[in-house]
Amino acid sequence: MFYAINCNSARTEGRSGDQPVPYQHSHGRLLTTVETLLIVLLLQAALVPASAVACYDLTVRDAAFGVPRDVHRLCIMAQADDPAGQALHDRLAGWFETRGASLNVELVNVVADDPEVRWDEYGIPSAPPSLPVVVLAGSRHLEQRGFYIDHWEPGPTSDDFEAIRTSPARERIRAEVVRKLAVLLYVPGTDTDTGSAEPVLDAVVSRWSRTLPLGLSIVRVDRADERERVLLSFTGVRDQGPDWVAVAFGRGKIMPPLEGTNITEPRLDELITLVAGECTCLRPPATLGVDIPMMWDDEDDAGVVPLRTGVGSSQLAWSSPAEFTSPPVRQRTLAPAAWTLAALVLAIGLGTLATVLLRNRGRIAPARN
Repeated sequence: MFYAINCNSARTEGRSGDQPVPYQHSHGRLLTTVETLLIVLLLQAALVPASAVACYDLTVRDAAFGVPRDVHRLCIMAQADDPAGQALHDRLAGWFETRGASLNVELVNVVADDPEVRWDEYGIPSAPPSLPVVVLAGSRHLEQRGFYIDHWEPGPTSDDFEAIRTSPARERIRAEVVRKLAVLLYVPGTDTDTGSAEPVLDAVVSRWSRTLPLGLSIVRVDRADERERVLLSFTGVRDQGPDWVAVAFGRGKIMPPLEGTNITEPRLDELITLVAGECTCLRPPATLGVDIPMMWDDEDDAGVVPLRTGVGSSQLAWSSPAEFTSPPVRQRTLAPAAWTLAALVLAIGLGTLATVLLRNRGRIAPARN
């Protein structure tokens, strides 16, 4: 038996400065210093818009089609030199080559008897009690966090392969996100006492479809559908529970869900407004959610209908589909934000220094020979 994994995770990513300027400098020299400070400030401020170009003046929704996806891991966990583990690797590698090339999941070998392995990176507390085993582990690169999704002992069957690769709901999401602002992924609840969220979803879809040309669509998932096992495990939906709704956009990025009585029109409007808003360095698409395991290729990118008119597909898909070799999302998205913060801090510091110098101008005596 594998671990009794927590259901919430299973079915519920000084150096020294210059010497101080002597007070004996003349007024002319003081003005030159202030001017120099202001020039530096302007140059630094110019760096901020340059870093913001990465968003290409796009909405968050459109920009999401141009950033690398979160890449999850199908892990073969076996002892070193275990023939069964090697056989599993060969079989899974062949499957990825023929059927999983455009899936944002990579094959990983984990040597279970290696003391350096950090099991929390795969969402489990320690080495599995039975080996070999194949574990599907999620990864949110923005947070550098791993989480458990599902497992198969000793490995997945052909039907399991297909369930990892795709499902009816994921194919619907894939087809809808390219031509809609966003998709409402809806899992009806099993608790009849709380009522249905259907009227709320219908009202939100109707209103946004009148507000923006692309509008919204709803993808419904039956929590008892075995074909959706991976999607339900990934999103944390349990066998029993209240209504569950999440907003999906871009290449399958899913935002934090709403459940039960929290599913209201204002709450959904807040999430959708973020997707329809302007992409900025402080609010890139990667900060809004995590990408579900889903097939995606060049044809999908070519079929994207921009939310903002006048934006071509070449501007949306500036990132290569070869996401597995791209730098981590955290590195790509936080660097511009760091530049922005550094510019603000520097601007405040230089402004304060310039103010102090100007106030002291009248008290600075001219240099005497």
